[in-house]
Amino acid sequence: MLYNEEQVHALLPQKTPFAFVDEILEITEGDQPSIVAVWHVKGTEPFFAGHFPGNPVLPGVIQIESMAQAATLLTMIAKKSDVEGKRPAFAGVENCRFRAAVIPPQDLTLKATLLMARHGIYKYAGEIWQGDKLVCKAEFSASMV
Repeated sequence: MLYNEEQVHALLPQKTPFAFVDEILEITEGDQPSIVAVWHVKGTEPFFAGHFPGNPVLPGVIQIESMAQAATLLTMIAKKSDVEGKRPAFAGVENCRFRAAVIPPQDLTLKATLLMARHGIYKYAGEIWQGDKLVCKAEFSASMV
């Protein structure tokens, strides 16, 4: 583990109850830096009370947000000098596919790769894994403002 929960939550701009990354396992630098992170979905998160009572399912929008938060951490670490003092502004999502329901409790592996950075716009490819099963993938973009 590169960053534990305390370190991740200190770095992540989003705070509890809207922080969806708990650990960083790996960061690869280079032309297309990438991150492997973990979110420990407990099932006690507030949104499960309404989605769906008695049969909790992780909302798709929260899955996308978790990938975006992992990508934010990647950008803040790998592109620190470019984004220091800025925060992310989500710009869009494309080619999103939900492949399986996420039923808590689960440890989700979040993967994000920075595909392009130009004029303050960052484009990523992200995936969420439950063990060896891909549950979600998407491309998304953000700017750091």
